[in-house]
Amino acid sequence: MKVLLLVAALVVAGGGIGLVLVMKSAAGPEKQATKVEAGDCVQLTGTGKEADAVKAACDNPQTPYVVSVKGTVKGDCPEGFYSYSVATPLRGEGVGLCLGINAQVGLCFDDIKTKTPPPLVNCSGARLKISEVFDKASYVNSPCKEGTEEVISYTAYGATQKFKSATICFVKP
Repeated sequence: MKVLLLVAALVVAGGGIGLVLVMKSAAGPEKQATKVEAGDCVQLTGTGKEADAVKAACDNPQTPYVVSVKGTVKGDCPEGFYSYSVATPLRGEGVGLCLGINAQVGLCFDDIKTKTPPPLVNCSGARLKISEVFDKASYVNSPCKEGTEEVISYTAYGATQKFKSATICFVKP
């Protein structure tokens, strides 16, 4: 009888371990977006269920976005910020990021007025290039030089916010 109980216990324990491994495999690898915080610069990778946001150096020219707000995929972004969702299968609601453009002079984009993050493009064929960056938001009197095509201003919210306010000036490349 003791042998049967021991065998049954081993089968149950083995089944439990197997179930955990199968569930973890179905959930896929842990997403990097779960580790980013407001103020972090990120590169976006993958699409759909494979989408992720990976923390990267802000001074890297291949890092076009900065996180302003991090929440769940159900959250809304403030006006002017780009919404990006990262699914986390079997690990909760997913990660919702509100992204601003990482204000680096020289970065180029085609369309900055979208709801989703605009892709970084080669400046030789781009519509817009960052020409100037100011460290405060300006919604009334733009500090940008004459001839500026587009202006984006971001405002940081809260006293402890790591995301920094900025005004970004775009010209034709």
